[in-house]
Amino acid sequence: MDLGDYDADNSVSCRLTSDIPDICKSEDCCLGIDEAGRGPVLGPMVYGICYCPMSKKADLKGLKVA
Repeated sequence: MDLGDYDADNSVSCRLTSDIPDICKSEDCCLGIDEAGRGPVLGPMVYGICYCPMSKKADLKGLKVA
């Protein structure tokens, strides 16, 4: 992932993307979304999303995150 343009001028917006995992195209998945920051008036915002196949839900419970 090339962040060169953003590193050169971090006063502009930056969008980093990735493909949807193949497993989430073939079975149901849950989606976790989180944000951090102060918003467009007070400062930058960062959003993160993670995918997890429902078949892995027991693994998440074992890790105590579900």
